[in-house]
Amino acid sequence: MGCSVRTLGCFAFLLISAGVFAEPGHAQSQGQVPDSLVLFDFEEGFDLASAQTADAAVSLVNDDSSRKLFVQTGLHASAPGVTIRRRNGSWDLNPYYHVKMDITNVGEHPAEIIFKVGDPEDGMEAWQMEIRFDLAPGQTKTVADDIATTPWRFSTPLKLLAMRAAPGQAKTDLSAIDQVKVTINYPENNHKLLIDNIRATNPVRWVDPEGFLPFVDRFGQYKHAHWPGKTLSVDDLRQQAIEEDMELAANPGPDHFNQYGGWKDGPQLKATGHFRAAKYNDVWWLVDPDGRLFWSHGVGVVHPGTAITGTTDREDYFEWLPERNSPYGAFYSTAGRASHGYYTTLAERETYNFTASNLYQKFGEDWKDYFDRTAHARLRSWGMNTLGVASDRQLCAAGITPYTETVWVRGTMKIEASRGYWGKFHDVFDPSFREQVRDALSDRQHAVDDPWCIGFFIENELSWGAEGSLAIAVLESPADQPAKQEFLRDLRAKYESIRDLNDAWGTSHTSWDALLVSTDAPDSTRARDDLSVFYQKIVETYFSTVHAELEAIAPDIMYLGCRLAWANNDTVIHTAAKYMDVISMNKYQFNVTNVGLPKGVDKPIIIGEFHFGALDRGALHIGIREAFSQAHRGELYTTYVESALLNPYIVGTHWFQYAEQPPTGRGDGENYNVGIVDLADKPFPELVKHVKDVGYRMYRFRNSAAESDGIIQPRTPARPDAMLKDDDRHTRSN
Repeated sequence: MGCSVRTLGCFAFLLISAGVFAEPGHAQSQGQVPDSLVLFDFEEGFDLASAQTADAAVSLVNDDSSRKLFVQTGLHASAPGVTIRRRNGSWDLNPYYHVKMDITNVGEHPAEIIFKVGDPEDGMEAWQMEIRFDLAPGQTKTVADDIATTPWRFSTPLKLLAMRAAPGQAKTDLSAIDQVKVTINYPENNHKLLIDNIRATNPVRWVDPEGFLPFVDRFGQYKHAHWPGKTLSVDDLRQQAIEEDMELAANPGPDHFNQYGGWKDGPQLKATGHFRAAKYNDVWWLVDPDGRLFWSHGVGVVHPGTAITGTTDREDYFEWLPERNSPYGAFYSTAGRASHGYYTTLAERETYNFTASNLYQKFGEDWKDYFDRTAHARLRSWGMNTLGVASDRQLCAAGITPYTETVWVRGTMKIEASRGYWGKFHDVFDPSFREQVRDALSDRQHAVDDPWCIGFFIENELSWGAEGSLAIAVLESPADQPAKQEFLRDLRAKYESIRDLNDAWGTSHTSWDALLVSTDAPDSTRARDDLSVFYQKIVETYFSTVHAELEAIAPDIMYLGCRLAWANNDTVIHTAAKYMDVISMNKYQFNVTNVGLPKGVDKPIIIGEFHFGALDRGALHIGIREAFSQAHRGELYTTYVESALLNPYIVGTHWFQYAEQPPTGRGDGENYNVGIVDLADKPFPELVKHVKDVGYRMYRFRNSAAESDGIIQPRTPARPDAMLKDDDRHTRSN
C-alpha cells in the first residue's frame, strides 16, 4: 500500500471537484503550514518509554545512518504490536491529509499490519483512522493513512449527515491526536519490523462551502467531479444499454460451463439432482446437480435496491428528487431505524432508490425484467456462476444462475449484556430461539426443492467473541435471562455449594440466588474452565438447533453456515464443522492462500464477502480494502481469486457487492466503491476484465494445480491463549 499512486489519484479527482463549486479566490490558506510535521523520527531525544507494547518488545537500532524503532512481536495476543504516545499533550493535525510511516519487514514471514492514528472512542471513527496492508519479508513501504475524507476541507463548517465518508470532513477530532499504533493482525508467526519517520504530510486545501450543495445529481452520482464513464444524460444510459446488449450477445460466457456453470469438460461425478460438496484429487469442490465439479465464482447483493439512500433531513443534498405523483415517485419508500450512524436516531426515515430510478430511465416500464435478464447475462459472460448473499428473490427463482439463499433469524430473545456490531447474541436457551429459526426457514420453502439453490446461509457475521466471552455476558445479564438460569443449573450440578464455587472463582457470593441476581463478571482466569464449558454449550446449542431445523425442512439443501467474520475461535469453528456442509467466511484480505482451519477440521470453505475500492470514479470511501484505481481493483481481484483457487479448502469466492453504494450512503452510512457496476448500472470495465479472465480459466487453473502438486496447504492458524471479554474486534462493517 504505497502512498504515491493513491495520493495522486485522490487529488486528481477531488481537486477537480473542489474547483467546480468554489472559485479560486474562495480558497483559504488558513495560515502558512509546513509541508510536513514530524511526529516520531526516533533520533536523539526519543524516549523509549513512549512506546507501549502488547505482546511485543521494542528497541532502537541504527540503520542506514538513522535510528529506527525495532519491534519484535509474539503470538499471545490477537493484535501484538506497539502504541507510540506523545510525551506531552497532542498535535493539531487539522492542516494535514495524511500521516505517513516508513516500515520494513525484517522478519522471515509476511505480515498483515494495521497502522492507526489516534484512538477515537467511537468504534466507527476508530476504524476510519486505520489502514491495513500486507508486508512481505524484506519489503519496505511508505504507507499513508488518510485522516480526512478528502484532501480538501471546508474552511467553515458544513456538517454532512449519514455518510461513512463525507467530503470536506475530518475523520475525527484532529486536534486531539496524541498517539499512533502499529500492530500485527492475528499473527501466525513472530514478526520483526523497523519503523521510521512517522509524519503528517500533504497540507489540505481549504475551500469555501458556498455552492457545494446539492452535491448529488439526478442519477445519484457525486456531482462535483468528472471521470471516465460517468453518466451525463438519459440518452447516455440508453446508448450504453444498446452497446452492452450487443457485447453480451457476442460473448455469452465460457463454452466449458454447463447450464449451472459447472465444469462440463471435467470429470463426471455422481449426479444427485442438487448441489453438494466433495473431494476430488484431495481438493475440496462443490458438485453441481449434474455431477460436474463446480467452483462458486459469484457476487452478492444482485438487487435493484442497492442505492437506496435516506432523504430525511438531507433533502438539500440532492439536485433532483421527483414529485411523488410522477412516474419516479414509485421509488420513494420509508425505512425504520438503521443499525448504525445518524439514522439510528430516527424511528422512521424517507428513502429514494436511485438504482431502480436509473433502471427505469434506462429501460422504461419493464425495467425489472431488463435488470433480471441483464444480470444473468452479465454473470455468465463474466465467467461467474453464483448469485451470492441477499440477491433478489425473483432473480434467483428464474432457473438461470445458481444462488445462495439467505435466512435471517429475527425476534429472538437476546443475551442482554452481550454486544456486537450487528446486535446482541441470541439466547439459545429461550424456547423462542428454536421457534424463530423454524419460522425463518419455513419462509424459504420456495428454495427447498430447487436444484438451482446451492445452499442456505443462515444469519450473518454473528458476534461470537473470544473464547468464553458470551459466558461472561450471560453472567452480566439479569436474573430472568434463560441462559443465565441454564448456566447456574450447570454450576450447581458441578459444585456442591456456593462456597465451593467461591473457592474456585475467588468470588464471595452469599448464595446461589445472590449469584443469579449479580451482574458482576468473575475473574476470567480463575473461572476460565467453567466459562469455556458454558461458552461451548452456547455454541453447540446454536449450531445443533439450526442444523436440526434445516434438516427437518430441507434435508437436501447444504448448510453454508453463518458467514463467519472477525476473530472466530477454535471452539466456534470446531463446532460449526460438525453441523455445516460448507463453512462460510467473510474475508477482507488481499490473499487467502493461507486461510485454513484448526487442526482436526476438514471442511470446505466458501468466501462470502471480499472487495477492494478506489476513489478515482466519484466514490468517497474505499470500503474495507484499498485499491489505488479501478485497474488496481482488477489486479487485486485476480490475485485474491487465484489465491483462493490454490487453497484446497476454498470452494468459491463471492464479491461484495454487485452495484456501487450511493455517495450519500445506505441506511447505516456505508458509501463504498465496491460495485462491479456503478450507480447508473454501468460495469467498471477494468474490473470486469479481470473478473472474466480468472472466471474463464478457474477450472483448469485449480485442477492443474491439484494434479501438479501446486495446491498450497494452509498452515494451521496460531490462536492467542487469552480469554478477552467479548473481544470480537469488529469496529468495522463487513
